[in-house]
Amino acid sequence: MIEAVSLALSDEPALPRDMRAWLELTLADEPWPHVLGDTIPRGGPSGVVLRGGREVGVWGDAGRIDMCFSIAKSALSTVAGVAWADGLLELDAQPEIEELRGTEITWRHLLTQTSDWRGELFGLPWWADPQGRQRSDAPPERPGERFAYNDIRTNLCSLALTRLLGRSLEEVLRERIMEPIGAGDGWSWRGLHGMRTDEGHAVVTGGSHWGGGLWMSARQLARFGLLHLRDGAWDGRQVLPAAWFALQREPTPVRPAYGLMWWLRDGCFYAHGTGEQLVWCDPARDLVAVVRWARDPFAIVEALSP
Repeated sequence: MIEAVSLALSDEPALPRDMRAWLELTLADEPWPHVLGDTIPRGGPSGVVLRGGREVGVWGDAGRIDMCFSIAKSALSTVAGVAWADGLLELDAQPEIEELRGTEITWRHLLTQTSDWRGELFGLPWWADPQGRQRSDAPPERPGERFAYNDIRTNLCSLALTRLLGRSLEEVLRERIMEPIGAGDGWSWRGLHGMRTDEGHAVVTGGSHWGGGLWMSARQLARFGLLHLRDGAWDGRQVLPAAWFALQREPTPVRPAYGLMWWLRDGCFYAHGTGEQLVWCDPARDLVAVVRWARDPFAIVEALSP
């Protein structure tokens, strides 16, 4: 543990603390070079290690609220699990939204980032995000045939879930997940400016590529990770059915290292965000490790004692 903490504290990336300035810099050469949502400055390296559900290691300011970037995608998958548990969502059914009419895209395609959806969402065209390495003139592919990391399509999933549940996903996550696990207050989940349904519900983002997104502390993320490590069980209560967590960890055929917005590696699973930030869940060691603002978070996780 001492070795891992020492490594974490000395492994801070060359990433400015001013997140807005950093986003403006990194977006400068992209096809949609604008910050469109709220930001907050980041803190220094921080993290929490839970073993057997108990906190056995901590470093930095583990209570500080920071932007989580693509860890939000794993939260989006968890809210999809709420809809699935309530009988509102079938993975191989198509979301009933106008944006998907005439396509073969299902919830599974959206949650595995294999939809290849083409369109415009809240004024942003699908090709505005170059992370998936697809140009605007790239020939279309059938849903399920290509994995492409794309925040516009992730936000389409968020919009579909918001319409399905009829309320903000932040409210759903708070009521159905974060309150039952005692995560406390101070965290938030935001969208980009102007992202609302026709009914006025805020639509959150599945990342912070243009700002916004999930903002949480390391300790709150550790509880979130522990719920997933425990397959939805918390203090004798099943917060979500264990079957959903098994579905989240099924490998995607065209990208076996990815499930339903959770990454898979060596028998472990994890949420991953820019920074580098991890919520690492290791069932074999009964361990959850949250690592924030590191150059090589995987080395830190590996340095934890068996």
